[in-house]
Formats: sequence, C-alpha cells, structure tokens
Amino acid sequence: MRIKIINPDYGLTPEALRHRETKLAAVCRADTILDMECVQATEVFIDSQKDIALAGRELVEIAVRAERDGYDAVVLYCGSDPAIAAIREMLRIPVVGGGNASFAFANALGYSFSLLTTGGKRNPEKRNFVSSLGYQSERLRSIRSVTVSEADIHGDRDKTMRLLADAIETCARDDGAEVIVLGCLSFLGYARELTQMTGLPVIDPCYAPLLLAESLVAMGLSHSKVSYPYPPVTELPQ
Repeated sequence: MRIKIINPDYGLTPEALRHRETKLAAVCRADTILDMECVQATEVFIDSQKDIALAGRELVEIAVRAERDGYDAVVLYCGSDPAIAAIREMLRIPVVGGGNASFAFANALGYSFSLLTTGGKRNPEKRNFVSSLGYQSERLRSIRSVTVSEADIHGDRDKTMRLLADAIETCARDDGAEVIVLGCLSFLGYARELTQMTGLPVIDPCYAPLLLAESLVAMGLSHSKVSYPYPPVTELPQ
C-alpha cells in the first residue's frame, strides 16, 4: 500500500519530510509505504482561510499527480483539512484529512471531546469546522489553547507535556470532556504518553488520518462520488 501525505506548509526540507515519514511509519502496516510532499510554489503556512485558499490549487495538483502515479490513498497532513472537498472531487482513491479522521476517532471513543490548539485566534473557525463535520455542538465541549512555541514542542518535550497534561485535566474537570483531540500536527508522538498520564483517550492528528486511510484501502472503500462528483472540467488549467 502506498500513501501520499501532502503537507500544506511551504518549504520543508527533504530531511524534515523524511524524519516525519519515519515517525509516522511506526504506527503503519509493515507493507505501507509513506511518501510526504509539501507545497513548493505556494509560500504559505496554513494559519488562516486565506492561506488555505492560496494553497488550494497546488494541493489539488499534488493529489491528482499522486493518483496518476498509482498511490492508494492521499492524506492531508493538517488539522484544517485544506481543500479536501475539491481534492475528493478530483480523485477516486481515498482522501483523508487530519481533522476529519481525528474527530471520527474521538466520536468512536466517547460522548464528548475537547480540542487543544496552539493559538486561540482561530478557535471560532475551528468550532464551525467541527460542526461542519456533523458533530452536534454539545459533543464538542471546549476548544482550549496551549501557549507553547514550536521550539518547545520540538526541543523541550517535558515542558510541552506538562502544559498539555494540565490543559487536558482542565478540559475534563471544567468542560466535561471525555476524549481529547490534539489540534496541532506539531504534537506528533505526544498522544500516547498523554493518554497514560491523564487517563483520557488522546487523539494524535498525525497518526489518525494514516490509520483511517489504511483501513479504507484495506476494505476497498473510498469517498462517495455521489457526495463528491467529478467537476464538469477535470483538467487543471495551465
């Protein structure tokens, strides 16, 4: 099984991409081959709807090329699932996003959940996003932000773990959350230990879409072309 992982953030080095592939492969089947690619022409990091709009064309182009090259599934390595509907329209193979996969797992593990992000300014957008996935508002108990830098996430794991564990306990105590979704893909690899520390299921948004994609391929399933029909013109303009 070959899975193309599309990272919508610009400018990651080949070494950084291979490092992520290695960490992600730890939870995948032995016969699954991962290939991560990031946008190169669109110089944005996904931090707003504007960024999603600007990156959308290149994300579609990478996904279309992946299907033509024989990949079995496409994973969007982002919790916002940028351009996922457009990509599904263009492809027949499964297309899974970090957001939709994470909340699907959360929905399977409890009656309510909270989302932890690294910045609060997009929380209203995130709440609307969760609602658009079909989950009733009472299931999403809260969206809380953890003030932590990228340097700390990657360089001071103990500090980041303490901040996340404290936030999870607040979500459980004050908000009634039964499951936690980590909302930033920089938190790769944190969820398992947080689950053990807090006693709540904690969803890793990096692993979730890969495991869901593997399951869909194994079952011979993909998104419905009734839901996501091919557009009238499937050739992308030059």
